[in-house]
Amino acid sequence: MFKLTQRAQPSSLKGYPDYLAALLCARGIKTPAEAEAFLNPAREQLHDPMAMHGMAEACRVIRHAISRGQTIAVYGDYDADGVCASAILMETLAELGATVFSYIPDRQEEGYGLNTDAVREISRKAGLVISVDCGITAVEEAGLAKELGLQIIITDHHAAQGELPPADALVHPALGSYPFPSLCGAGVAFKLACALMGEEPGIRYLDLAALATIADLVPLMGENRVIASLGLKALAETQRPGLVALMRVAGAKEGTGVSASQVGFQLAPRLNAGGRLDTAEDALKLLLTRDAGEALVLAARLDDLNHQRRQVEKEVVEAAQMQVAKEDLSLSRSLVVAGEGWLSGVVGLAAGKLSERYQYPAIVLTRQGEDLVGSGRSAGNIDLFAALSACAPLMKRFGGHKMAAGMTLDKKALPAFREAFDQAVREQLGKDDLIPETAYDYPLGLERVTVENARLLSRLSPFGMGNPAPVFLLEDVPLSSARAVGNGGAHLKLSLGEGKESRDAIAFSQGHLAEKLPGAATMVGAIEENRYNGRVTAQVNVKALFPGKTAYLFDPLREQRAMLKALAALPEGDTAGPRFLDALPDALPTRGTLLVAWCHETAEDLHRRYPRLLTWTGAVDDPRGFSAILYLPDWGRDFSRFDRLIMADGLIHPQEAVMMANTVAGAELFTYPRSYLLDAALQSLRIGKDTLREAYVDIKQGREAAHPAALPILGDLGLIALDAEGAFAGMKEIRRCEPNESALYRRLND
Repeated sequence: MFKLTQRAQPSSLKGYPDYLAALLCARGIKTPAEAEAFLNPAREQLHDPMAMHGMAEACRVIRHAISRGQTIAVYGDYDADGVCASAILMETLAELGATVFSYIPDRQEEGYGLNTDAVREISRKAGLVISVDCGITAVEEAGLAKELGLQIIITDHHAAQGELPPADALVHPALGSYPFPSLCGAGVAFKLACALMGEEPGIRYLDLAALATIADLVPLMGENRVIASLGLKALAETQRPGLVALMRVAGAKEGTGVSASQVGFQLAPRLNAGGRLDTAEDALKLLLTRDAGEALVLAARLDDLNHQRRQVEKEVVEAAQMQVAKEDLSLSRSLVVAGEGWLSGVVGLAAGKLSERYQYPAIVLTRQGEDLVGSGRSAGNIDLFAALSACAPLMKRFGGHKMAAGMTLDKKALPAFREAFDQAVREQLGKDDLIPETAYDYPLGLERVTVENARLLSRLSPFGMGNPAPVFLLEDVPLSSARAVGNGGAHLKLSLGEGKESRDAIAFSQGHLAEKLPGAATMVGAIEENRYNGRVTAQVNVKALFPGKTAYLFDPLREQRAMLKALAALPEGDTAGPRFLDALPDALPTRGTLLVAWCHETAEDLHRRYPRLLTWTGAVDDPRGFSAILYLPDWGRDFSRFDRLIMADGLIHPQEAVMMANTVAGAELFTYPRSYLLDAALQSLRIGKDTLREAYVDIKQGREAAHPAALPILGDLGLIALDAEGAFAGMKEIRRCEPNESALYRRLND
């Protein structure tokens, strides 16, 4: 079962085509003036930093500390946002004449946020500590700082949890009446820099603020959009040696623009790699250095760590998936896995991979002493922070927001936590379910896939959280060709439509579908420019493929072979008695029901009746047990996730019910009387003694057997050898036998 959700509704906006008007309206833009501002971000759209909660007091405390010659510590976080925030504030304070040093906790040893040991160490070296990208929940640590005579300013953007820390100033965009509450940590540091230095000097930090804004997955709307848009331009022209070196090792082409995608998938992972596998000190040094040689050395080191991170992440994901494979996902609505020796720096990435694959909220934990430390990622509309809040008594600490969070709990609490978290997710779902959902912005015809429209859509960038790259629904598009391309045929290259309306499409990581697609398909994809050999064309970057009006590729020989395989595998003995149905239900439950068809026409009828059911051939490759349509069942596969099977064509043989009952123990079995389609198909498979003898002679003389049932029957009789796929593998010693010695022959001719 799957769900297609349209994000943008039909709308009109003077001077804009219908699809673009719908996209703008979905982003809250209702007038041409608002559209003009959205499509043309400018510095004038940045808000007054002094309007932010705690900003005036923070500036006063900082200026007073500098005037008294106090040393200032900047306490950051080990991710890209925290490192960029630290760099912004370190440079700002140094330029204002302060003596300043940084402190970034070790992820493995200290974990996230302020800690008491660090506060004590800092109190011996500094008179003021300023947190960036952390601290909003540090009530105990801020209290300790005050006891030790250390002034403390907290700048953060994460969600507050009850009592606020007793800081000398608390700078947070969501606490007061600031016009935009969703800045990232470096965005807050950028505003503090502008407040301290003035907007003109502070604007130089837009490159770092943009990098962090995109990396931290905050919504790219409002002020974040302005920071990201202007900052990407600044990033492309940056003279900061560290960023120049970082872009070089990441493979970004010099002299070209920098996209949000490049930041998210090339630059940010390398900045994050140090904090994940080692410490974040090199990342901060990289951003602060003025030496091009040192920058290249540091960037190369981070690049190497990033390669190591990918391998470590892959190993953790594989180990986590092995745990998930042992669970019955039809009975749960969340994933909680824990392992020994998993690096805490990659468990969040692993949680994201699990969430993306299974579309369940996922938490991945690793053992640290007697504790489990980990990260979670949400799925669907589940508020992860709210779900964790319901489990608060079972954790030592936690923090985060709707889509991502971190937590620490005693290892003994894991079973109770797993149960409580799943229950909290279910309570948010109510009567709904975590049906796999694909969102698209607007339906579009193939003729509108043009270079002009691709360029017009690019004006909505930069894309990211809250402002996703537009994707469109193209329904029942004719497929002229489909072929696997790339290394090992990993990707799928499609030709859509015919003649003047022909377009190219690429579906990454979908190469396995090349031989399985029918003549048309429904797809969700982005419209983009494709540049090849100096030629610019429009193509569809396919994000998801679904059946069109036709769901299954029709292959008569495959259909015959599947029926013969099932008949040959039937058990001997008593028959089981499935319940007979007179009509299909009008609606099916979200999970647990499998509709089975032996004939192509029946499978297509089921697809037309239940267009939102997943369609499978042979087996169901989905452990979550969503209701589905199965064509040509292979009863040797695992169907244990289903508790109700309905044979829409009837049974190929009474003994099939026995095989079904053995395969899916305890499931309810329903069937229609055998359809005329299945009856005709089975009649065509019948074979007489003379025909079988002729087939044997043909095979012996090197010719192909004309009748599809000949090979499996002769193999059953031990006259020929067959390979694992049922193909001819060689002759065996001739012997006298009767066709009735073959169970398959008897069943075909019953």
